[in-house]
Amino acid sequence: MLLDAQEWCPLPDEIDGWDPGTNLRVARRVQIDSQRFRHETGLQLEDVALIVSWTSSTTDMTEASSPVGFDPNGRAVADTILVGERLSGTLTLRTTVSLVRPPATRVVGVAAVPGSVLAEHVQRVVLENVSSMFPVHEIDFSHTRLSPTASWHLETTTDLTAPFYGTFRVLINKRDRELSSAVARGAKDKRQQALVDELQAGVAALLLELGLHLRDELAEREEWPPDSVGDVLARTITASPLFAAAPPSPVELADFRTQISGAIRHLGRGRIFQ
Repeated sequence: MLLDAQEWCPLPDEIDGWDPGTNLRVARRVQIDSQRFRHETGLQLEDVALIVSWTSSTTDMTEASSPVGFDPNGRAVADTILVGERLSGTLTLRTTVSLVRPPATRVVGVAAVPGSVLAEHVQRVVLENVSSMFPVHEIDFSHTRLSPTASWHLETTTDLTAPFYGTFRVLINKRDRELSSAVARGAKDKRQQALVDELQAGVAALLLELGLHLRDELAEREEWPPDSVGDVLARTITASPLFAAAPPSPVELADFRTQISGAIRHLGRGRIFQ
């Protein structure tokens, strides 16, 4: 469960609009049939605990909650804070019921080593934000091969097995001070939010077009490694109403760009109609 606006709700697959650095409070509630547990494992409830751990795909940082014991009725709640400064990209949350102390009497076939996992559940959550999905770097474009009057550039790769969050990043031109201020962490006024929405829409459109151009290569595998370039691009085009579209001819380019714009808004990116 995720605490959102002072209310608990099921943890979604994506947290849209997450602000980098913002803490997340999550809780995992587990109920065990204590009698059946003793019969099937040969252990007592006092021997095990509930633990929640999480890993960020971009920072590779792994943390865990403190072990939480089960009450006599077989209930346990792990309520923990995920520190925002250590989060980014895709979070992998793992819940385990693990042995925390050896049983009083060792029996063949019964778990006896502390740390042994009796049950687990894994859930992935994407933190949706332009600056969280892609590392953002500010540079002066006049010192690079990039146009000095461009506001931003997305570094990409067509290596579908490469780690997405390690190869895709947004470059912001320092010369565009207004955009640089807008993407900085913190509250934004209406104009700054409009600039961020425009950036988000532009990046999303580029991702969608790239996915459509690589559609044949993406179709060569049913599943790509989690958080690989192939995985992200495949999910991007599958979620789009342009899934069956082909890259346009010059005559169709204007219509295609309009379709791209509509598809991006359909995916909830950029400025949304009010």
